[in-house]
Amino acid sequence: MTRGFFITGTDTEVGKTVATAVLLLWLKTRGENPGVMKPVECGVDPECFSASNSDARFLMETGGVEDNDVEVCPFRFKAPTSPYQAEFSEGRSVDLDSIISAFNKLKDRHSCMLVEGIGGLMVPLTSETVVADLAANLKLPLILVTRYSLGTQNHTLLTLEAARQKGLSVSGLIFNKTDPTPLSLIEQSQPALLSQWTGLPVLAEIPFIEETTVNNLSPDRIIEAGGSLNFQPFPTP
Repeated sequence: MTRGFFITGTDTEVGKTVATAVLLLWLKTRGENPGVMKPVECGVDPECFSASNSDARFLMETGGVEDNDVEVCPFRFKAPTSPYQAEFSEGRSVDLDSIISAFNKLKDRHSCMLVEGIGGLMVPLTSETVVADLAANLKLPLILVTRYSLGTQNHTLLTLEAARQKGLSVSGLIFNKTDPTPLSLIEQSQPALLSQWTGLPVLAEIPFIEETTVNNLSPDRIIEAGGSLNFQPFPTP
């Protein structure tokens, strides 16, 4: 199995890209040479591959990754919707074989791989496949990014049930704070409660980060801002 993770979320805008960037920088501090991939992006300008327009490009610049743009992000759609729905307005569709081929090229250049999914596990990629099927084909364990806010217990448990039904292993949870409002006592208790309920470790708690610069996403700065990082090194291959 490839050393790496498939980073998914309980929903869109939950902070998968921030979580992936934090893990990416942590891996670099451990002497790894991580590669990144965001196989599909929606709601972007396909002609503009800049960090302000593309999460894939943001991850590349954050980690100093210099791979081919098309390998890191093979499919980019303008419509802010699921890839399958975007297919109807843009006349092209996601091809899993192309994604797997690009992934195999990237993994040969790096000591480990981080692949960020699109939306949640059950977002349709094609007429027959969802994001979970892509994760299964890449043979990567999941990391699930979730929220502190009301509803997170249901969203988290539903996502884990979907992962179980698809035969996917889950390495742990990351809680990401998506706004500057102080957490309530109930919200503060979510990580411990969900870890106890699911038996999964909380790999990180990421505080709200207003400016997602490399410095602000660094492990030291995350800790200074009140977050926690409990990632574990990969076993020696």
